[in-house]
Amino acid sequence: MAQENSPYSRYGLGDLMPGQNIVNRAMGGVTASYYDAVTVNFTNPASYARLKYTTFDVGLDYTVRTLKASDPVRTLNSGYLIPSYVQVGFPLSKKNNWGMNLGLRPLTRINYNLQQTTRLPGIDSVYTSFIGEGGSYQVYMGTGIGSKNFTVGVNAGYAFGSKNYATERLFINDSVLYEKGRWADSTFFGGLFLHAGAQYSTRISKNYMLKLGAFAQLKNSLHASRSIVRETFEYNPSVGEIQKDSIYLSKNNEGKIIIPATYGAGITIEKDYTWSVSAEYSLSQWADYRYYDQPDEVSNNWQFRLGGTVIPNFKSTNYWALVQYRAGFYIGPDYITVNKKLPAYAVTLGASFPVRKYGYNLYSGQYTSINTAFEIGARGNKSNSLRETFYRISIGLSLSDIWFIKRTYQ
Repeated sequence: MAQENSPYSRYGLGDLMPGQNIVNRAMGGVTASYYDAVTVNFTNPASYARLKYTTFDVGLDYTVRTLKASDPVRTLNSGYLIPSYVQVGFPLSKKNNWGMNLGLRPLTRINYNLQQTTRLPGIDSVYTSFIGEGGSYQVYMGTGIGSKNFTVGVNAGYAFGSKNYATERLFINDSVLYEKGRWADSTFFGGLFLHAGAQYSTRISKNYMLKLGAFAQLKNSLHASRSIVRETFEYNPSVGEIQKDSIYLSKNNEGKIIIPATYGAGITIEKDYTWSVSAEYSLSQWADYRYYDQPDEVSNNWQFRLGGTVIPNFKSTNYWALVQYRAGFYIGPDYITVNKKLPAYAVTLGASFPVRKYGYNLYSGQYTSINTAFEIGARGNKSNSLRETFYRISIGLSLSDIWFIKRTYQ
C-alpha cells in the first residue's frame, strides 16, 4: 500500500483529520445539534446527556489522495489506512440526563517526502529532499448533563504530538566532491485543552422535533521542546545515514505552540424514527496560531455543512427498511494558505447497518451497528499551483449490546 504524501501538511499542525464520529461524517459532518441514544458525538459534549445505552465506538479510515502540480505538470498518488478514534460513552443517570465519554483520537497528520533536482552555476545539479512526519492526538474525558429540553457538556483532556522536518541536499558534480548536508528540526509538544457545548430541543408538533446546538473548542497553549541540527552525512546502504560532522546543534529549546479556537452552531429538523435534516456553520481562528511566537502560512477559515438521514420504515421487520441512510456535503476554505486561499469541499454518503434486526416494536436490548461513510472531495482549484483530490472510506463499529445491560436475575 502506498504511503501518505501531502506537501500541505508542512504547514501549521499538518493536515486536519476528520473531527466527527463516522455517523456524523456521512451527513456532511454536521454535529452541533445532533444527538441520539446510542451515538457518541464527541464534537459537542452536550450530546452525552442523551446517551441511554453504554456504547463502545471504534473507527477506521482509508484515504486516497491525488496531487496535481501545474509547474511542472505532474501527478502523485498516495493512500493510507489509520485508526480514526476509539471511545466509550455511557449514561451515568438516564433519569437526570447525565452521560459521560472517554476517548482517544488523532487530530492532525504530517507526512510528506518530496524530491527536487535543480541546476546551479558551476555545478551539474543539486538534489534536494524535503521530508516531514508527525502529527497530534487528543485523549479526553467528557460529560454532559441537562433537563428534558436543554443540555450542556464539556470535554477536557491532553493534546500531544510532534513535528519533525528535515531537508537534505546533495551536490552532483563529476569533478568536485561536495559534502551532503542535512537540516533537521524536531519538536515535541503537549498540553491540556477544554471544549464545551450546549444543545436545546423541543417539539414543534406531535411527530417533529427542533434541535439547536453550539460548541466551542477553546484556544489553548501547548508546551513544546525543540531540537535543531545542521550536519553533514554519508549514506551507507546497510545502515542508512551516518553523521560526519555536526555543524550546529541546539537541543531542548523550550517554547509554546498556540492552538486557535473553533466555534460552531447548527440546527436540526427531525421527524420521529423517519428522517432528519441538519445545517451547521463553524469558524476557526487559525490566524492566532503560533509556533515559538512565529506565525505560519495559515489563516482563519469557515465551513458550512448540510446533511441528513433517512430510515425507510422503523416499524418494519424487513432488514433493509431499518438501515439508516445518510448523505450530505461541506464547503469552505482550508486553514492552510500558501500564497492564496485553498477552497475545500466534499460530498458524503453512508449508512448504519444493524447487526441484529430491531424495530419500533421489536426492542431486543441490542443496538450494535456497523457505521460507514464515504467522502469524496478536493482542496484547491486550477488557480492553485498544487491541487488535491481525495476520497475517504470510513468504517466504524458501535457496540451497544446486551452485555452492557445489568442483569435482573443471576
